Amino acid sequence: MDEKILTVTVPSYNVQAYLEDCLESFVNSEVMDDIEVLIVNDGSSDDTATIAERYVSKYENTFRLINKENGGHGSTINTGAREARGKYFKVVDGDDWVDTRSFIRLVKLLKEIDADIVASNYTWINHTTRLPEKRQEYPFEKIEYNKLYQFEEIVGKTIIDMHATTVKTELFRKANEQIDEHTFYVDVEFIAFPIPYVKTVYFMEDPVYQYRLGLPGQSMSIEKMQKNLKNHLRVLMRLNQYCKKVEKTAPNANLEYIRELTATILTSQMKIYISFPLKNGMRKEAMKLDAYFYHKNREVYDRVKNPAVLFLRKTRYAAFPLAVLAFKGRRDSY
Repeated sequence: MDEKILTVTVPSYNVQAYLEDCLESFVNSEVMDDIEVLIVNDGSSDDTATIAERYVSKYENTFRLINKENGGHGSTINTGAREARGKYFKVVDGDDWVDTRSFIRLVKLLKEIDADIVASNYTWINHTTRLPEKRQEYPFEKIEYNKLYQFEEIVGKTIIDMHATTVKTELFRKANEQIDEHTFYVDVEFIAFPIPYVKTVYFMEDPVYQYRLGLPGQSMSIEKMQKNLKNHLRVLMRLNQYCKKVEKTAPNANLEYIRELTATILTSQMKIYISFPLKNGMRKEAMKLDAYFYHKNREVYDRVKNPAVLFLRKTRYAAFPLAVLAFKGRRDSY
């Protein structure tokens, strides 16, 4: 098979209720010869594979099914990156989809430019109402869309998340890193690993990715984040480790970006600690983690800008009970 311009990996675990919506969104004759869609079935026990096989049979030049034992979201990305034949690489989860017209524009754009990352906007869709809740746009003030930026121009202005990211496959592979398996919240590893090698970014205004909000058991609910606290911490420490690994080889701007990303995840970890009731002993855990970064990765520690975390530091965590109460009052807006 000839090289495609884009490989889309579709992590799929028990998504029979949503997978057809996802796969159908790639079906358009304008681009199907230019893309491959890898449906990575992560040990599903429902009809996920059957639905995927239907698309492989009908559009064999575009869709490919890879069946594997369950290894979690990270394992599906690792598999997709290893199998990819496209110049560019994108991840679209099996319970989400793309806006077809915007996706067509993305594919055509990839054939015209040579950016290391193309960042496109995306939309949050309410699962129940099927209506847009909000749209990610204007990643930073005075952004110019349809412009090729040097990477150092965007550092300190924005963090490009997974839903927005289309990256050159060779750059992800060049990092020679495996995303953690059997672990939630590994999207940020996918974001971080190619960054030392990125020189250019192109911002596209179209909202390509359509993210389904409100599914039962989504990992970003506060209840799930509390339950998976150790997963989140594991990913944070993996980013910390990566910072140290590339600090002597990555360009300064690229290293700064990875440190800012790590500081963002450190802040999220602190928010999870604050979300627990006081009796759970999370004050001690928060203090221990913050002290670790203070002594072991001061560059990340100093990049935390969240007012609540800064206030806790100023009071040497004596104000932790106040932070817990404040969080409880705005829990629904987390």
